[in-house]
Amino acid sequence: MASADERLPRRQRMAKRREFLVVYEKGRKIQSRTFVLYAMENDLPFHRLGITVSKKIGNAVARNRVKRRIREVFRREKPAHLPSMDLVVNARKSAVQVEFAALREELRSVLNRLGRRAGSTR
Repeated sequence: MASADERLPRRQRMAKRREFLVVYEKGRKIQSRTFVLYAMENDLPFHRLGITVSKKIGNAVARNRVKRRIREVFRREKPAHLPSMDLVVNARKSAVQVEFAALREELRSVLNRLGRRAGSTR
């Protein structure tokens, strides 16, 4: 089991439905092959992550595996170049088959695109 300093702290996770809905409504949307990312700036000193994985993805084992992998990529690759944001990742069915390294590269790419968009609006 991972030690406490290797986990994504609970305060950096989004859990309430209304928090997700606000990000869906007011945030930016970026699509990729394995997920759709919604992002919205927040007033907190840190990023927060929310993950949704539909039952269409597979059974509970597959859904939880996808969530764990996305959380781990986010924990390792927190976007320091972005202002504090609420990020919601909606996994697509292809997220089950993709290798961890490919998922990491895809999330990096999407976060870089988000950074370029954030820089262009300032």
